[in-house]
Amino acid sequence: MTDAEWAANMRKVLGPHLEAMASEVQQSWGPDVDPEAMMLRWLCQRRNLEVPPVSVRRRGAAPRPPSSPPEDPPAKPPEHAKPEPPLSARPTGASATSASASAGGGSTSSNQRMEPIAPQTARLPAIRTSRSTEEKRLSLPPLAEEASTVKPPEPSPTAMALDLGVNILATKPWTSQLAVNLPECKPWERTLKTVQDRIVSDQKRHTSHAEMLRANDQRMHDLMAYMHQEMRGQFLAKVPLLSEKVLDAKTQFRLVSCLKPQTFERGQFIIKEGEVGDRLYIIERGTCEVNKKLNGREVTIGQLSKGAFFGEIAVLYDMPRTATVRTQTAVIALGLSRADIQKQLSAEDLERMKLIARTQVFGSVPLLADLDAERKAKVAIALKSQRWYKGAVLAGQNHITSRMYIIEQGNILMTPSRRNRQPAQELRLGPGQYFGMRGLLYGAPMGFTITADSDEVMTLSISYEELVDTETDPADRTELATILHRSMRAHLVKQIPAVGRLAEENFQAVFKDAQEVKYKKWNVVFQQGSVLRYVYVLERGKLSEYGGKLEKLVEQDGKVSFKKWNVLEKDSAEYIYELKSGQLAVKDGEGRRAFDGQVADTDVNCPEHVTPGTYFGAECLESKSAIAPYTLVALTDVTLLQFPPSAIWAVQEEQRQFLSRIQLFSPDVLTKDEQFMLVSKLKPWNFPAGRYIIKEGEIGDMLFIIERGVCDACKILNDQEVVLTQLKKGAFFGELAVMFDMPRTASVRAATPVTALSLTREDITSVIGEEKISKMQILAKAQVFGSIPILAPLPAAAKNTIARRLQPKCFEKGSVIIDPKAKADRLYIVESGSVMVQCGEEKGIQLLAGMSFGMDRLLGEEPYDIKVTAFSDQVKTLSCTLPDILASAGTGEQEAMVRHMQRALHMWLLRSVFLPDESEQQLANALRHCDVLPVNEGDVVFEKGESLTSVYIGIQGVFQSPGHPIYRATEVRGNIVNASPLAFGAEWATRDSPVSAPYRLEAATAGSLLRVPMYVVRG
Repeated sequence: MTDAEWAANMRKVLGPHLEAMASEVQQSWGPDVDPEAMMLRWLCQRRNLEVPPVSVRRRGAAPRPPSSPPEDPPAKPPEHAKPEPPLSARPTGASATSASASAGGGSTSSNQRMEPIAPQTARLPAIRTSRSTEEKRLSLPPLAEEASTVKPPEPSPTAMALDLGVNILATKPWTSQLAVNLPECKPWERTLKTVQDRIVSDQKRHTSHAEMLRANDQRMHDLMAYMHQEMRGQFLAKVPLLSEKVLDAKTQFRLVSCLKPQTFERGQFIIKEGEVGDRLYIIERGTCEVNKKLNGREVTIGQLSKGAFFGEIAVLYDMPRTATVRTQTAVIALGLSRADIQKQLSAEDLERMKLIARTQVFGSVPLLADLDAERKAKVAIALKSQRWYKGAVLAGQNHITSRMYIIEQGNILMTPSRRNRQPAQELRLGPGQYFGMRGLLYGAPMGFTITADSDEVMTLSISYEELVDTETDPADRTELATILHRSMRAHLVKQIPAVGRLAEENFQAVFKDAQEVKYKKWNVVFQQGSVLRYVYVLERGKLSEYGGKLEKLVEQDGKVSFKKWNVLEKDSAEYIYELKSGQLAVKDGEGRRAFDGQVADTDVNCPEHVTPGTYFGAECLESKSAIAPYTLVALTDVTLLQFPPSAIWAVQEEQRQFLSRIQLFSPDVLTKDEQFMLVSKLKPWNFPAGRYIIKEGEIGDMLFIIERGVCDACKILNDQEVVLTQLKKGAFFGELAVMFDMPRTASVRAATPVTALSLTREDITSVIGEEKISKMQILAKAQVFGSIPILAPLPAAAKNTIARRLQPKCFEKGSVIIDPKAKADRLYIVESGSVMVQCGEEKGIQLLAGMSFGMDRLLGEEPYDIKVTAFSDQVKTLSCTLPDILASAGTGEQEAMVRHMQRALHMWLLRSVFLPDESEQQLANALRHCDVLPVNEGDVVFEKGESLTSVYIGIQGVFQSPGHPIYRATEVRGNIVNASPLAFGAEWATRDSPVSAPYRLEAATAGSLLRVPMYVVRG
């Protein structure tokens, strides 16, 4: 924009204001006053700027004669002084003169000239009469053209205000050649110049302020980033591999800069159990749950929140993830990859990290798991690293175990011995897994051929002597050896399934009864056909099973005698027994092979056992009269762990009693031996406080028995979780799940740390015969009746009879199970699959196994009013008719049964419509105040406008209200699905004032209504 354009814009904006001010000034001061100069002076003083030497009088105007001697500047008026009126209120001319005189309290002659009062809008302060003060204030040299001027008389203060002290300053010569009024500079240009200078000054000031704000903002961002990095550094320092014991602060800071944030939505998997990764994660925001497969079921074992980390071993080794981490909320996780660590860390730092990682791997090695952190670190230092290439044999089947190996990189293949009685199955191990632990303490053969299966395999190994040598003090060495032997023995005993499944407390009770027993070479541990009285676990040595008769082998002292080359001749050399390498050859005198006195074509196979942890005689855990199926002979000096089954029976007896309290497994259904067989299938679970064991609505096939701790049984009511009851030791839940795929009817949450025993449907079917399974299913069906109101009050015998009469039927997907117009003649229970229930044109509701429909219309034999179709590929239902139900009672008891069922239906209707939160006793009391109102077709229940004292619930029949449509929808309450009950008056039941019926209600068919007084509903 050019100067001319700028000046034009300024004139356009300021022109009207200047004209108005000029007009007002000239009216007050006369035509010889320059309004623009006065405004300039006022603006300068207001903005604390230097006042330019410009006279407020126009050029050529005659100077005004002084009217009075100079006076001192007026003092500041007191605070209580009355403020001057605004300019518009002040009188002008004569009026101003008279007003001034009256205000001063004195008189003035008519010929005396009065100085006009300066307008308040100009806000011109009085100018001091002191010459030196004015000169200092203006800081300007005297004007040359006024140097020779004769000193005029002293002007009045008003005149000085008009002249800006020009006449006073004229008495002193000025060295400058400047004129008072610059002819080449117009007043509005001077004003514009001042405004422009001010704008430039403001622009510079605002620019400086903006730069300062930007600098402050940057400093805040830097501070927040520093705090963010500091927080992430604290998170990082919690990871043992990256802690200050391993890395210095500078290295940690470099790693913090490598952390990469990742966002995960709710329900998303961050890592999955079994997959291989190369990244650790730190949770910066949100919550995750940790799941692990235990006993064939995925269970939540923990929860992770802000600052927690997982997957740290993956930054060093290609180890499979040991658990699954899934988000519970939206999560921001910081990831650090192996490549980032290797790029930022030195070789020494990596070695220290690997040392710490090894101690963490020790947690999965039973032999080392009970060592403290200091001893684990010493063991990690003592480990020897070895490199193997593909195909290399690390150990053979008969190699005596001298070292335990931990795989650090690559994979190995373990091929079992062909003579093992178990089916040959190759094992593949990867990073973090180990082999050779069992034989380390006992010098047993490896039992497997172990070969490198990757291009390159790195292993860490240690011998027993090297383990003990990690301690220098003799007492510490002895203590370490004791810990190792105890840990190893506990691991060996846990190889027995019935013992390994015990909770830790129960296991310790059994383990303390284990005793060490030794047998010499050729000693018989137990003989075929004898009663088993102990369970044995091999710790050291070699044993063999012999399945033939022992009369030719055993002498009176219970020992087997062999001559040289292991050949024994007994009883006139009728037979020769030859035992070599696990093969017992029985030959007759002519060298022919024989077995049990009969000529045989093959040798007798006698499996050998050398692996520590192999157990024998476990049959006695399931039966007190168990018979040995073979003879167990010591081929070398052996050491066994022996413990009586009574220690396990004591635990199992308690568990059996827990199990017998469940109706499905009661003594009426299962024998004691069958109960013990189920006890042997129980699996222990440990749940921390606050963890859900089962959740309402989920499908399960497992029941639980609380062995230790307290649980809360919860249910969602009115969108809030309500604790129904507490479950303690011996309580059970989820029993119907072992029979049917039913949704859980409530949630169970651990209130304290809980140990629970589980039993699955598969566990039951694997040990219980089909006949007993059928009986248990009948009982389970009868238990389902407990959730059907009209059947719940029936005695157990009647329920069992009805359960036997239930008729199964299968439907294909899309098949119509019931038509809404069909007469209700059956009560249905979904046994398997899912169905869709729909009322009218509304969206359907899906029902799962264990849910029922058709109950509300069964007693009245009315149309169902709902449509039910098969939703899954195949649906199996169980159904019964009203005669089937009545047949469970005697002839004289059927009428009483119908009355009980009708009363139960009325209570259910009352709860469904008006009293959902009342107890059974409260409902029974409320029902006493209600009555059944029978109606015929065309009867009027109430007229519009009629005063009402009751509300009504439809029991039977069809009702209509002209002008008031009646809607029905599918309703689910517990395990019951039906069309919503007809209720008339629910909308006015809660009013305190008298109610007039808003519509007319009449019966379209014969039927009945439950009449409920309003005071019952209002409580």
